Formats: sequence, C-alpha cells, structure tokens
Amino acid sequence: MRSIDPGMQIHVWGSTMVAVAGSPVIPLEQGIIIGALVDRRYPQTLSSLPEREKQAIRQSRGLHLISSYWGGYVAIIGSADGKSVDIVRAPFGELPCYHKRYGQATLLASDMDMLVLAGIARPPVAWSAVAHELAWQDIRTDETCLEGISALQMGHRLTIGEGLGRVEQLWSPWDHVMDRHGSAAEESERIRQSTGHCIGARASHYDRVLLMLSGGIDSSIVAAGLHASGNDYRLVTLVTRDRHGDERDFGRLMAQAVGQPLHEALRDVRRIDPDHTDAARLPRPAKRMFEQESARIAIEQARSVGAQAIFSGGGGDNVYCGLHSAAPVADRLLTGGVGREMFRAARHLSDMAGVSIAAVVRSALKLSLPWNRTGAFKPDLSYLSRDAAALASATPAHPWFVRPRQGLPGKMRHIKLLSYAQSYIDGLDPQMPMPMIAPLLGQPLVEACLSIPTWRWFEDGKNRMVARRAFARELPPQIAERRSKGTTDSFTGEIFERHHARLREILMDGLLAAQGILDRNAIEGSFRSTGTVAPPDTGRLLRLIDVETWARAWHGGGAGITATNG
Repeated sequence: MRSIDPGMQIHVWGSTMVAVAGSPVIPLEQGIIIGALVDRRYPQTLSSLPEREKQAIRQSRGLHLISSYWGGYVAIIGSADGKSVDIVRAPFGELPCYHKRYGQATLLASDMDMLVLAGIARPPVAWSAVAHELAWQDIRTDETCLEGISALQMGHRLTIGEGLGRVEQLWSPWDHVMDRHGSAAEESERIRQSTGHCIGARASHYDRVLLMLSGGIDSSIVAAGLHASGNDYRLVTLVTRDRHGDERDFGRLMAQAVGQPLHEALRDVRRIDPDHTDAARLPRPAKRMFEQESARIAIEQARSVGAQAIFSGGGGDNVYCGLHSAAPVADRLLTGGVGREMFRAARHLSDMAGVSIAAVVRSALKLSLPWNRTGAFKPDLSYLSRDAAALASATPAHPWFVRPRQGLPGKMRHIKLLSYAQSYIDGLDPQMPMPMIAPLLGQPLVEACLSIPTWRWFEDGKNRMVARRAFARELPPQIAERRSKGTTDSFTGEIFERHHARLREILMDGLLAAQGILDRNAIEGSFRSTGTVAPPDTGRLLRLIDVETWARAWHGGGAGITATNG
C-alpha cells in the first residue's frame, strides 16, 4: 500500500488496484470496507467488526453485508486463494464506485480525479451516452458519460479475476414487496422505527450535523428524528424572493417544535456562475445549476455552527411513495377485486387529486390490464436533434424495471420512484468540502416502505399518509396536514432571466451543438420568443446548460454521436 496524495491511498490485491480516499475504513482479512457501515440491530455507525462477522462477509462474498448491515459503504473483499476480488456497493449507498479495465488490471475509485491520478489518461466524453442522459436523466445504469468508465450499481457485486469482470445483482426492491396487511397503527409504527433508525444511525457518526429544513413533510420528519435520537444538530432554511420558494413560516413552526433556532438564508442569483459545474469530478452531468447556491449556503452555515455533515429530506417523496397516479387503486383492485375497499381507495385518491371517483376508477381499470402494469417509460426529447432523439429513444436497461409476473402496477411505479432517487445519490461528490447525506434513503426504511401496500399511502386524501401518521405527535398540525410543496422554480426563473444572453451563447456555440445533439433552431426560437422572461420549460433549458458545462469540463475529443458508441 502506498500513498499517492494526502488523504488518498492505493490498495492492491492481485491484479486489482483500488484508489480510495476518506474514512471510515474497516479492515478485513483480505480487503476493506470503505464508508459508513451500520448494523441493522443498532442505530450507530461502526468502526470495527468482530472476527466472526468478517468471516461471514468473506465466505458470502459480501452478501452478508446486504442482509445484516446497511449504510454508504463499498466493500472490497479478496478471495482466500487470492485469485479474485469482490466489490460490493451498498443499496442506496452514497459512496460511488467507478471502474475501468486498464491493461491486465482493473482500477476502481470513488471519483474520476482519483482514477486519473492512479494512472489512466483523462477519458473523453461518450457523446451517445450524453444524448441518452439528456433523454433519461433520472434513470441510472452502469453506463457513464465517459468512454470506458463504468459505474457499479447500488446493491451489485463486481467480481474481478482472470479475464473480464462479472457483475451480479445482490439486492432488488422486488424482494421486499410483501404487502403486509397490518393495521394502520402497525404500519405507522414500523415506518416510525425504521425512519428513526436511519436518521439516528447516520447522525451518530458526527458530533453535529446541519439539517436543510424546508418545512415540508420530509425534512420536518428528519428534524423530528434528529431531535428524538438526541444527536446534536442545527437548522437552516433556504429562501427565494418569490413566495412559492419561501417556506420560512413552515420552517419556523418546525424549529419551534424541536426547540432549535433556524438560520434563514436568501438564495442570491448573483452568486450563480452559468459557466461552472459542480459535477466536474463526476462521470455524469449529475448536478444542477441552482444547486450551486444551495451548496454554498449550506457549507458556509455548517462551518459557522461547527457541523461536520449536511443532512436533508432528499428522496422522501420517493421512499414514502409520493405517486401521482391511480396505480394504487389498481393494486387494490388486483388484490381484492371490485368492492368496497377498492372504491374506498378510489375516494381517497379522488380527494387528493381533485378529480372524480369515476375518473380514478376508469384510470385504475386501465392500469390493471396486463399490458399497462409496467408503466410507460417516456424520454424527454425536447430540444434534441432528430439523430440524437433516435439514438436515445431506447429505454435504459435498469435491473429494477424487470417486473415479476405478479408484480402490481403501483409497486412498479413506487420502484420507479426509488430508481429516480439514484440520480440524487449519484450527484453527491465524495470530495465535496462537507458530506451531504439524505438519511431517508436508508436501506431499512426503503425495505419497510416497500412492504406496505401502495393504497395505504393515500388514505384520508393525502399522500405519504403512513409517514404523516408515524410522526403526527412530533410534527405541527400545519405541517403534518400540509398538501402544498415549495419549489425552486422561481429561482431557476431568476437564473434564466439574469443570465439570458450568456445561456443562449453557451448552448448555441457549445459542444452539444457541435456534436449534433441539439436542435439549434428550436433553442434559438425559444430564446428569441421569450426575450428576458423565463419560458415555461426553463428547467429543461437549464438542464441542457448543466450538461454542456459538464461536457466542457471533461471534453477530450470525439467525432460526434454518429461516430462513437459511448
């Protein structure tokens, strides 16, 4: 083992070289576990393991980690004969693992800077993969947007030995879809315990954390969980000038409920740099422009209060089954037939969506048909050229989207929501000045939520109802019963209006246009027709900018989307 840079080392087993950085690290007999590791029985991160557990991990080639532990880890496990190495990435673990075949060895690292420092040439952009990323931005596969660089998916095992590596799926959400029919109280208690376990365990690794509190259901639940766990924490809320992005009233209510002061910070559009990307060290354009200001404020505030990590309610909608669909009613229909319970579920969803019960039932009947149960996968092809749209039209081969024969349409859509949460996790840079953690995306909580029938999340005309009930005593009624949700739309509109001329220049004269990926006429027409007023699809145009700035940071050549297979 030799040091190549402060805070970074290379560990070598056989023909595999792994670049790792940061802590914690738990040593194994022939390997290591990098990142946060939590025992399912105890809400606390671990710094060591007993020998019998290390043996079980090696003998199971990492499967024991999936079944008995959880967290943000990547494990590297050498075989007894030294001929192979298994690399296991935690389900919903925020520590990434990128790998590349390099001569007779395989290099692995948690970000691209380390792979380059370990000896590979800076990889060029895979333009066909970029087109696919623009069409399917929230669906992650093992393909990255850099040539020759693969990503180990969450819950998968990569085995490296003689010849090429082999990847296996160790964890699937479908294995936890049990639809236990307990009482509402039992379900809420299960979610309460799992949520508290995940929040308390992740916070236990730090002396103090900073929570980004919006006042919505999810971040408020994290505040309640931090308060109940006894961990030290502080609160910050981010505000926009427009009232739709100003949730201070809700944030203040929650801060008062947990007895903590609330720091309020205004997002300043003048601090946004349209030529900068926070994804420069990532092999995908996984960051958004408006996040520059959110990260700046959070990191500055964390440092000022002595916090070592930043928590958020990210992924709460996904975990707590925040669907906008009649699929939960279809699930009730398919499991119990047409009857009182199905119409009860339809009435609850009707109250939430503001549509007639008849409309909900018609939609549920349609979704219950065998050919409609998977759910439509629709790419966003807006502003893409005809060639790019054709190239990117194929649905990504995500392992979670293979629905079992008896898989229900609502469960399929819940699992799609969970897959979208992967894009949030993959946007976390392990070299950021401060760890960013979404404790609601913990494996035990995900599994607990999957076990609950989808229609139970929509009772009483509200979504995420099981979670609302679970924390009804800790949340102020105005938050527990809240139906509205704050957005960053007004801030993205400010960005567009302030940087209008520069944004147009970046897209019209950029790499995406030169590679034939963009429909330049459509983009020019959008900028010309709106003047300096943000158009309705501002988010999509800014997403194109995000990808363009990332590509400029990584550009290493390439002959265009028709000449590279990505």
